[in-house]
Amino acid sequence: MDIEGMRQKIVLAMLLLEPEKVISTDRLIEAVWDDDPPPTAREQIHFCVSRLRRAMGRAHGAHLIETRRPGYLLRLDGCTLDTRLFDARVAEGQRALRNGDPARFVAGMRGALALWRGAALSDISAPLVQHCVVRLEERRLSALEQSIEIELAAGLDQDLAAELATLTRQHPLRERFHALFMMALYRHGRQAEALDVYRNIHRLLTAELGIEPSADLRSLHREMLAGEHVFGQAPLRVGSVPFGNSIDPAQKRLAEPISAPPVHPGVPTLLPPAISDFTGRTDLIHAVLTDVIGTTSAGRALPVVVFHGRGGAGKTAFVVHLAHLMAGDFPDGQLFAHLHADSRAADPADILGRFLRALGVSGSSLPHDVEERGEVYRNLLGKRRMLIVLDDAESEEQVMPLLPGSGQCSVLVTSRRRLTGLPAERIEIPTMSRPSAVTLLDHAIGGERAQAEPEAVEDLCDLCDGLPLALRIVAARLAARPHWKVAGLVERLTDETRRLDELNHGKMGVRASISLSYNSLSPEARRLFRLLALSEASSFPAWVGAPLLETGLLQAEDAIGELAEAYLFDVESGPGPDRYRFPAMMRSFARERLLEEESPAERRSALERLVGCLLFLAGEAYRREYSGDYLLPAGRASRWALPASFLDRVLIEPLAWYEQERQFLLSGIRQAAAAGLVEHSWNLALSVVPLLESQSYFSDWRESHAMALKAACRHGNQRGEAAMRYSLGSLDMIQRRPGPATQQFEQAMALYEQLDDEHGAALVLRYMAFLNRQNGDLETALSQWGAALRTFQQVGDRVAEAYVLHNMAQANIDLGDDEAAQSLLGRATHISDQIGNRRVGAQVQHRLGTLHLTRGEFVEAAELFTAVLATTRRSGDRLGECHALLGLAEADLRRGAHQQAGPLLERALTLVNTVGDSVVRNRVELALAEWSLVRADLDTALARADQSVSGFAELGMVLFEARALMVKGRVLAAAEAPKAAETAWRMASRLLSGTRPQHVVKARKEVERLLAGLARGR
Repeated sequence: MDIEGMRQKIVLAMLLLEPEKVISTDRLIEAVWDDDPPPTAREQIHFCVSRLRRAMGRAHGAHLIETRRPGYLLRLDGCTLDTRLFDARVAEGQRALRNGDPARFVAGMRGALALWRGAALSDISAPLVQHCVVRLEERRLSALEQSIEIELAAGLDQDLAAELATLTRQHPLRERFHALFMMALYRHGRQAEALDVYRNIHRLLTAELGIEPSADLRSLHREMLAGEHVFGQAPLRVGSVPFGNSIDPAQKRLAEPISAPPVHPGVPTLLPPAISDFTGRTDLIHAVLTDVIGTTSAGRALPVVVFHGRGGAGKTAFVVHLAHLMAGDFPDGQLFAHLHADSRAADPADILGRFLRALGVSGSSLPHDVEERGEVYRNLLGKRRMLIVLDDAESEEQVMPLLPGSGQCSVLVTSRRRLTGLPAERIEIPTMSRPSAVTLLDHAIGGERAQAEPEAVEDLCDLCDGLPLALRIVAARLAARPHWKVAGLVERLTDETRRLDELNHGKMGVRASISLSYNSLSPEARRLFRLLALSEASSFPAWVGAPLLETGLLQAEDAIGELAEAYLFDVESGPGPDRYRFPAMMRSFARERLLEEESPAERRSALERLVGCLLFLAGEAYRREYSGDYLLPAGRASRWALPASFLDRVLIEPLAWYEQERQFLLSGIRQAAAAGLVEHSWNLALSVVPLLESQSYFSDWRESHAMALKAACRHGNQRGEAAMRYSLGSLDMIQRRPGPATQQFEQAMALYEQLDDEHGAALVLRYMAFLNRQNGDLETALSQWGAALRTFQQVGDRVAEAYVLHNMAQANIDLGDDEAAQSLLGRATHISDQIGNRRVGAQVQHRLGTLHLTRGEFVEAAELFTAVLATTRRSGDRLGECHALLGLAEADLRRGAHQQAGPLLERALTLVNTVGDSVVRNRVELALAEWSLVRADLDTALARADQSVSGFAELGMVLFEARALMVKGRVLAAAEAPKAAETAWRMASRLLSGTRPQHVVKARKEVERLLAGLARGR
């Protein structure tokens, strides 16, 4: 089965890795795009799945991929996967071993391992796929270890030493292979070589990772050195486990506790104990030791390094681990102090007192003044080489008195802030990556327990935000309750209202850690932090602070900057202004504070201000994109205005702003509807239509407007109901659902007539006319457009006037009245030039290009489509860009510029697949069929023509279906299949005979010409 495109391969790989299990669309999106999915990611995944279904249908004659909420499931239906066969053979081998048949066990395991033909999915580099592949590889290596172990124990080890020599080279840090290699050599009397294997792994681990081999490996080495086991006697032991007795050996930890620094009389060693199971951060430790701290020397400026990061990110554990690694370079001792205890910042004078006593100053000799204590402290450290660790500093003022004056000392500081006022290097301690977090949990709860629920372990790591503090808490809770399933704790943490309660164990608690950061904020920043929990948006810009705090933009930016500096927000930097995002646990904490500290009235008022500000900005974007607000029916919703200078800066490209704030706007619609802010909800919904239409966000359009409509109906808001039905009807019209569209338009028209709103009724009427034109009833369409046009001229809605004029022009083109179409388009061009509306102006130019194509004026048509292409690209109108590319390619095909047409059509096809407009996609496929025909690529031309025929038939677009059949017939005729060509053309003729004559005059003449030519050929 041939799979084209990396995206389809990734989707298929994810489904194959977990067959007969639902893989969510979100997980597929993450696999394809990692952390940077496009806005149309869901539509593209759907398209990939559709292509895979067709490919599988051709290969297997069955559709194996099912749609199951919230994603897709791959059915095997009797098909065999190598992974399933591998698991079956491993299970069969282990049953044999339990029955006392080691030879059969080895045969089964080796048979399972023979299924592997190199690295799995090696041609797919997607991180999430490769993460799953790592688990597959771990299963293979574990099976290989088991097989070799039993082969050695059963004396079936004829050539294992050679195999293990290769395996230790391929997996230099996998200690189990080294232990087995040592055993294989020792069992064959090669003791010196076995000891040499140990020396090699010892050298590698200490040099690469700075750790000793595991206790089990060290024990095996000692036994071999002592010669306690002579070949042929009792089995050697790996640690305390007799070698060969374990069927499924547990994963051994690589790291061992770091030795404590040497203690000398009069030398203070105040470092806390080293972290015995410290995990990950190897690259960061190496970078700090080599690139930042380096080797201290006399005369060098004091090396101070600030390690900053979110509360619970593991800063203290990292720095303590680092300090133990560095301790040997500081023979005069190490000092350590917590600068934040009991919810308050420690006094530098108290810390200096502790340090001085540790340095030998008696209590009675301690100065009382902090400055004098600092002088004594710096004097004592003047000629010493000491390491000072200052943990959880709150401010620069707290740290400065604790800095020594000597360049021979080094200072390591941890803080939840960047402490930019200190003369220091600054290094951020990030949260743990998912693989590191999984490893930490593996070590903490036991590899066997973690491997039994791998997906739940990953989900648990994600819910902990990669915070070592949270991970250690959940590990401690699981260790304390061995009967608990990991999935059960995942379910508990999924409930946001309980998450912080669950992340608590003994004296460890995430809530307490966040509270330290929260309590250190200014009152304004604390209030903004909790009020931001009102918004359900995943991210937000800095201006949101202005309406929430009822303050100016600068004060809002200062407050949100304070929150970011305290690591209560994540900052998303990009080409535009920075955006901010709540980490999951921070949002839970903020919601707790919101409910505790803000009254219901204050919460509702703040939400109304926030949604009012969104509505103000969306309205401004709408006006700037459409050069007026006539398409927005009047509403009584309150608005929170922002300065004009700010608007001029952020709304340079309105559609780009819409795109950036799409999720924020949609969440605002949902929240306003749910909170009973009905006017805000439907006004905001109507304001975002330019984005939803131009980018084909049809599911967002339908969902948001349906909620606003429901709220309007529930509260008896007739104007809101009319506006939402009008907008939903236009969506149905775009999606080729004429029945539902007509129903929505009729209800909207009745409501506008009850409200005596002629303008609203005219807006509905123009779309009803469009439906009639699509149905071929051009007389009715022109009559309705004429009535709507008179209303728009009366109220001064120039944008709607230009829209109606260029649609009336298209109807006249259909009728063959090019002169009337030219006149109407001239009027529309004049209006669009006057009002400066780019979108309508581009639509008018596109109609002019179509008129020139009809007349055979291909150069003029190409010039117009090129101008439309530039306009749509500038504004980010992807659907408009698709139309422009298609028009330009058709002009090139008609004038014989075939080489230019091909790349344009390929670009249009790529773009329309991201937009998801089925009508344009089928039109592009039809144009590509014509292009392939010109190039004499008849197989491709026929396949594309067939696809467009079925596509237009499915959409009910009779005229386009007939045109596609005509192209298909031309392809068949070129392939010397005249009977098949005649069949296609007669089908086109039958389709056209059922439509209104005036709509298909040209098409009918074309079919007649083709059939006549075929008859003459006979």
